[in-house]
Amino acid sequence: MNKQPPRADADPEDRLAQIHQPEAELLRLYGEHPLAFFGLAPKNRHFLAPGGSGLVNYQLIHKVAVALGDPVCAPGAHEHVTRLFLDFCALHRWRVAFYQAAPEHLAAYRSLHLRAFKMGEEAILHPQTFTLKGSALANVRTSCRRAEREGVDIQWYEGVPPVDVMQHLEGISRIWLGQKAGKQASERGFGMGRVDELAESAERDKMIATIPTPAPALPLVAPRLLTAVAKTSTGQSCAFVTFTPIYGCFTSKAAVPDRQSEMQGWGWALDLMRRVRDAPPGVMELLLVRAMERFRVCGAHRVSLGLAALTDSRQEMTAAGRALARFVTDRSALLGTSRTLFAFKRKFDPCWESRYLVANTTLGLPNIARAVLQLRNSSGYGQG
Repeated sequence: MNKQPPRADADPEDRLAQIHQPEAELLRLYGEHPLAFFGLAPKNRHFLAPGGSGLVNYQLIHKVAVALGDPVCAPGAHEHVTRLFLDFCALHRWRVAFYQAAPEHLAAYRSLHLRAFKMGEEAILHPQTFTLKGSALANVRTSCRRAEREGVDIQWYEGVPPVDVMQHLEGISRIWLGQKAGKQASERGFGMGRVDELAESAERDKMIATIPTPAPALPLVAPRLLTAVAKTSTGQSCAFVTFTPIYGCFTSKAAVPDRQSEMQGWGWALDLMRRVRDAPPGVMELLLVRAMERFRVCGAHRVSLGLAALTDSRQEMTAAGRALARFVTDRSALLGTSRTLFAFKRKFDPCWESRYLVANTTLGLPNIARAVLQLRNSSGYGQG
């Protein structure tokens, strides 16, 4: 079953009404990919496998179906759901790409004759074992103390922040975007949140969180969309971060071979991260450290700091994969930004998990890369 996105000018309540129970239930049960939460955004299309066995959220652009992460399904159903989606796309003569696919599914993709190209690595933290002690996080510790001495205070909001707070966030965001891209600055929308969509995201998050979950491995309370706002000693909002939910069951499976004691499971993913130019030094580090403390108390097992393009700590990238990653980053002016973000994330001593672009064609890879690039840089809806 394929569901088209609602019109861009549709009422938010009408958009939410088009998200039916099977899709939301699948996300609540198996949405462990950090991008899964964005899959039910109204701009996306939804392929629901027969019998509700799995879900693929995607956008269509230039006859390329770009899936947002891996299929949302039980682990044993991944290959089956992927095959059904490939068959569906073949009927329409669409090329297919899975954006930021996880390494545990590569064998299934390859069994279906798909090609995987490493894009970079995602920085993962584990709140239950995270600590500022030791030399690894000395710089973070120093930055946090500096922000605390400046009198920085942090306030938390679950769901939609109050109207006056939202006005401050919008102001900070405009300043931040202007610093990054000048007058042509705009939000990006594929696999990322937007300040002007926080209310809509919070409503979607609330709907998913209220779904009954009989599975014993699920947390009793679903993670919710969170916003942390930093204020100066004079009470001025100077920076903020947002976190989207990572759903799914708790599992003892570790994706990083040399850290078998770490546990994967539900948690949060860092999304927006913005500040004004004269924000106190160390404010972003303090926001993330306070977040980790909060998430540890909540019982979360996993926090994603997002993808660092071209990162290859395990030397896994092929020449073709590196060329593809450079093609995307160079043409989106992301290379400098990626290096800056990588340096910032590395300070927190994360586990690095590989992420891939998986495609059903090699000859058509340049067109697929252009489609992914256009979606990533676009705030609008995909097109046929």
